[in-house]
Amino acid sequence: MSQTEAPLISVIVAVYNVVDHVRDAVASIKAQTLTDFEALIVDDGSTDGSGALASEICAGDPRFRVIRQANRGLSGARNAGLDQARGRFIAFLDGDDAFAPDFLSTLHDTLTRQNTDWAACAIELAYPDGTRISHPALHASEPLDAPQILALADAREAVRVFPSAWNKLYRRALFDNLRYPEGSWFEDHEVFWAIAARAPALAYTPVPLYLHRRERAGQITGSDDDRVFDQLRVLDRLYPRLMTMAHGKEGYDRLATRLVYERASVLADRDRRARFLTATFALFDRLGTHWSPDWDPEISRHLGMVLAGKTPLTVVVLDPHPAAVLARLDRGVQDSFELLVAAPDAPATLPSGQKVTRIEAEGLTPRRLAELVQGEWVIVLAPGEAPEADGLKWLFNLAVETGCDLGIGALTRDGLGYHDGWTNNEALGFDLAALPARGGAIGMGEGALTRQYPALGNRILRRDLLAGMPERDVLRGDPLSVQMLVFELAQAARSVAYTRYSVARIPDVMAGGGGLLRLRRAVARATSPGLGPRRRGQVFLRLLRLTGLRGTLRWALAAVLVLLSGWAPGHPRVHPHSQPDPETPRLARRMLTRGRR
Repeated sequence: MSQTEAPLISVIVAVYNVVDHVRDAVASIKAQTLTDFEALIVDDGSTDGSGALASEICAGDPRFRVIRQANRGLSGARNAGLDQARGRFIAFLDGDDAFAPDFLSTLHDTLTRQNTDWAACAIELAYPDGTRISHPALHASEPLDAPQILALADAREAVRVFPSAWNKLYRRALFDNLRYPEGSWFEDHEVFWAIAARAPALAYTPVPLYLHRRERAGQITGSDDDRVFDQLRVLDRLYPRLMTMAHGKEGYDRLATRLVYERASVLADRDRRARFLTATFALFDRLGTHWSPDWDPEISRHLGMVLAGKTPLTVVVLDPHPAAVLARLDRGVQDSFELLVAAPDAPATLPSGQKVTRIEAEGLTPRRLAELVQGEWVIVLAPGEAPEADGLKWLFNLAVETGCDLGIGALTRDGLGYHDGWTNNEALGFDLAALPARGGAIGMGEGALTRQYPALGNRILRRDLLAGMPERDVLRGDPLSVQMLVFELAQAARSVAYTRYSVARIPDVMAGGGGLLRLRRAVARATSPGLGPRRRGQVFLRLLRLTGLRGTLRWALAAVLVLLSGWAPGHPRVHPHSQPDPETPRLARRMLTRGRR
């Protein structure tokens, strides 16, 4: 292609202080199977040598031009490229991202075949630890299996599409009299909605052709900065545009909910977060906007309750040495919970400003705890337990979506990995695989009741459920007390739900078992409805295994103690729910079931 010939496609690359990635970005353009393009590398006042490196690696290829300018921000860099672009089509690449080799050719073919003015593709998300995840670049959508046209005249459908500039190819005419707003973060949104109004048919291919890096230092979407308030100003400007579309009010409610949730989720500074939520409430009130998370399971339901002035969740930490779990909870401060800690040396506040309420551990009962908490829902963390990164969100969403009294999730053991939360998932009375991954209601029959893993952190409870528990129960956090409380919560709950998502992290070995004889005496003294002799044997063997009992002789002695105590499981056809867990060592199982089959 000569300098006088107009290229088919102009690729606009915004570069600002991404010296570690710009080489890969340029290389991904050079590797395109469609070669009829020009690449405009806009160095937006970089101070780390990004621009100089771009000039070096583009030298000798006439398709590449480096444009230098004083810093104008991402919008200013894209606009500079648009002003000089000569191609009939436009594509954008962020300087820290990369195209797949077929990006330009596939999107051009898709757009041409579908006869639309723009096309989009699925993406691949790349994280600093090397993890890569394919994503359809559509909210609330499973991966699609074929190219199709997305109809964006309906605002409810348009809001599902990632508004990002970079995973799309556009006819240049779409940018006539249209530029990115400078001086504002979140610039993609206004241009996306303007183009959706001009061209409501978007050709889409489900192939992930764009590599987008996440969690890089300095990225706008992850910044805890006062510029977050730009998001509300963008939402204010978008309101009249969406009101001209079909189902505009519902679409706007969904859009505002998602964008506010995304921004609030990265605000660890509690003062900034409080100011942001106050400003959000004012915007919602002025425009008559409703918090509408139900369309997208990724959005936490809690924030709507916070905006309504309620405390959605209380997290209770029973660990006497809570430093590690508090550090983990502090990183999850965006979930807006009340924090109660049963440790005398707990700090009054966490580094983020999260308030900590210290409570007395001695004699703490579920009823007493129900009197102390303000949250409508409660999560109790036994010693050594901590929530997973999104564990609070998934549990809270499960509870709200199903309206259950008790929600249960899978868990992750520190070294042993994922566990679905049931000690024998073939004896539950329901099909785990038939449930959606994010969860649903389950029948808590005899099988499920007796097969619950003894952990608390993978459960969420209604405050009323705690208030109705027997006064004899004490929240001590030792393995037997946890198992008994798990039983009784499930027995008392009117409705139970479960999710296969891992919501809590727990130790591989539970502390405080006390050894064979001590645990045997504790199990013999335990009182709980339905804890008959055979179930005592099941609990005894389970807790021995989970507290780390090792050795053939010890397990033989454990089986003897079960037999001498009258706790043998009985014939499996007659007493199927009292059988030892499948992971019980084979020797003990043989000794307890010999002659019964």
